Amino acid sequence: MVSALAFILAGLIIVVYNYTIPWWGAGIMLSGIVLTVLVMAKNKWVISHKINPVFRIGELGVALSLAIYSILQQWKFPALIFSVLSAAILFALYWEKPSAQKLAIIVDDEGIKLPETSRRRFRPWTEIENVLLRFGTITVNFTDNSFVQMDLVDANTDNIPFETYCANQVEQFRSKRRNDDW
Repeated sequence: MVSALAFILAGLIIVVYNYTIPWWGAGIMLSGIVLTVLVMAKNKWVISHKINPVFRIGELGVALSLAIYSILQQWKFPALIFSVLSAAILFALYWEKPSAQKLAIIVDDEGIKLPETSRRRFRPWTEIENVLLRFGTITVNFTDNSFVQMDLVDANTDNIPFETYCANQVEQFRSKRRNDDW
């Protein structure tokens, strides 16, 4: 959507303020509108892990081509817009790449170890209020009224024995909680 918005705005500004190349601005604006409609109509398809990198590379190719063409024609505004957009798309390609390492949640007798992306990686049973595993999503409610909810790709656990184990651990450690809460 950022690329589509950049195409629409750059095209509109070129059409309105540059009398020498309004056809070029109209083409860019039209491509931005088409990209917006495509992204809105096929959102799940565009953000899928297989299509998204291909889509980003296509956006990068168009933005880089427009930036280089603008530089060769000495059009300062389009060159700046599409150079910045190209840098943003390169960053998006890097940021959105799937990780080779799968995130894991480890539940043991000491507590719950959350993935590296969590603020607090380890939460002992004394800080946990309850744990639910339903429809491939784990929900961990904490005693400070916060919670963590994550989708599990490879949930190889039956939810009833898992939830029973977690409930037993919570009850076992309930008496060991801090009592200085307000």
